Amino acid sequence: MNRKTVRFGMLPLLAAVLTACGGSGAKEDPPAACAETGPYACKTGETEPLYPFQWALNYAASYFKGFPDAFGNGLDLNVEPVHRQGIKGQGVNVLVLDIGTDLHNEDLAPNADFSMSWNFLTETNDPYPDLTHPSAAHGTVVAGIIAGAQNGKGVMGIAPLATLGGANFISKSDGIFDAYGGAPWSSKAHVFNASYGSDTLAAPYESDVASSKTVAVRGLKKLRDGKGAVFLKAAGNSFSPGLCGLDAAYFDCTNPANDISNLEPNIITVAALNAKGSASSYSSAGSVVWVTGMGGEFGSNGNYGEGAGNDQDGPTIFSTDLRGCIYGYSRTGAHTPFLRGQTARNGQPDNADCDYAYMNGTSAATPTLAGVAALVLSANPALTWRDVRDIFRASARKVDADYLHHIPFKGDKPFGALLDLATNQPTDRMGSPADIRDGATAFPMDLGWQKNAAGYEYSNWYGFGVPDTAKAVALALEYKDNPGLSRSGDVQMPAFRPVAYWQLDDLSEDFDEDELEGAAVRIGPFPYRRITSLGKFEGSRQTVDQLQIRLSGEGVCLGSLGIAARSPAGTVSLLKLPNDHFKADGWDTFRQYTLGSYAFHGETAEGSWEFFAIASNSDTQITVIDTDDDGEPRKRLSEPCPSKNGDGSDRDFRFVAEARIVAQ
Repeated sequence: MNRKTVRFGMLPLLAAVLTACGGSGAKEDPPAACAETGPYACKTGETEPLYPFQWALNYAASYFKGFPDAFGNGLDLNVEPVHRQGIKGQGVNVLVLDIGTDLHNEDLAPNADFSMSWNFLTETNDPYPDLTHPSAAHGTVVAGIIAGAQNGKGVMGIAPLATLGGANFISKSDGIFDAYGGAPWSSKAHVFNASYGSDTLAAPYESDVASSKTVAVRGLKKLRDGKGAVFLKAAGNSFSPGLCGLDAAYFDCTNPANDISNLEPNIITVAALNAKGSASSYSSAGSVVWVTGMGGEFGSNGNYGEGAGNDQDGPTIFSTDLRGCIYGYSRTGAHTPFLRGQTARNGQPDNADCDYAYMNGTSAATPTLAGVAALVLSANPALTWRDVRDIFRASARKVDADYLHHIPFKGDKPFGALLDLATNQPTDRMGSPADIRDGATAFPMDLGWQKNAAGYEYSNWYGFGVPDTAKAVALALEYKDNPGLSRSGDVQMPAFRPVAYWQLDDLSEDFDEDELEGAAVRIGPFPYRRITSLGKFEGSRQTVDQLQIRLSGEGVCLGSLGIAARSPAGTVSLLKLPNDHFKADGWDTFRQYTLGSYAFHGETAEGSWEFFAIASNSDTQITVIDTDDDGEPRKRLSEPCPSKNGDGSDRDFRFVAEARIVAQ
């Protein structure tokens, strides 16, 4: 199993080895009152030569609009109205935690702050990456998306006047406390960008052994003089059929919640959108996704990654690269003419020195929203981390409204179809929340957009949607005019409460009745091939921020286990799907493995909550695609995790479920 922290950026031809309508509208004259001075005051990115390729900033005038096979029906982040106000990230410090960053690039140097940077390998303040790393350019691309300078060169970042720092944290990830604000250089940061994650583990959460990752993440709330740093994190690039054994990608093979950082409410988990206005083909989905940024597809074809002729391809996100044509994504021998430094327009070379590149992945989507966060804080520095998160939700736009009825690449059933829990195969029938019920033998692979009782629309693919920057900044200014809107207090995280206890035979001597008081206690075989109500608990009169459920098991096939929940108001959320990547390795032991959901955000917690086990056929093995020890793709048979012993008797097991409401 892959236990490494991975980058969530991707490039054409490297995807196998790397885990790496609301448009800007018509042009307007600068407003009379401009918050910016200098030669670029209140001007959009049209001053920059590569701006036509930056569709996430100006969709309507993009170069790619001439390629309808790869572009159309999408949207941008609507940043131009904010740039015309002269709000460009002034006064905001953004720290890129990554493999390293070339802060000497001509488009990064004007905004670079080496006192907010660190190299964990050389112990200096220059975060230049280790060039032997296959993704050495990753952090440099991320940085340019956020804060590439407006200087008449190359690209323009979303927050082109923000101050930029970098650290090659991924190269030495035991420095998490220093990287997450515990050192003088990192404590200066207002916004953190984390385009990485670990989404293939079932790590314990809030176990009796304190998690350094959880402690470090919660410490971020103390930064910015107690207002809390804004921390954006990539959801992952695992919407792929390989580890699930299916021919088509009907659902995410992992889960963003497998990275326990994403369970923390002060982490904004970001999915990716492509230039056609739908989820990027790789973008991980799950009920801890908060919002969606711009990631694009793979940029594999054409001069600039137009992707013409490939239904799964299209343009990606242009940005800065390591300097020169030897190292980086843009180099001699790269896949497209632009990345090789060979393109020209109007007689002028686009990228002759190979200082610019493009990248996709939720690694690229996350910095698009880190840039938006910098604009929001620039407009109102008094905002707390909760305010920024709320503003992202309130400004988000619903996209791809009918995606449930679409059919995946190489598939023949809709994304929202029912999956038969005995055959482990999608059916021709569409599912709905009503199909999550005790005794059912099929479940919906996705529930699509749902409006909860608080009136918020939510989707596991998109979270609350794609933020509109102009609306977000307007809300930030509204908070400035009315400080009473701000929320400075923390969310409330009570102890987990027992929901269910299940084992094969009579209760053992070590069963602790007091510890599991209130749990639904069951005896008998684990109920594979069906949906089973695990139990209920009563919520108090609070407002939901996030629902969490924590699982422990021995002899239970985690890869065959899905989890759903229904709120007192009737909202249903799929927190985990069966037949995920845990099946590939036969996981049957897990301890305090935790899932979360924002689908209930804003609802009252009062009333009866019900939890469901969605258990598929654990006796079947599947052919999975993963990588060998050398990183090469391979096909293999999944590890067995049967429900019965060799003599036909039921397998001994123990299963515990706990839950809690994180309250606003």
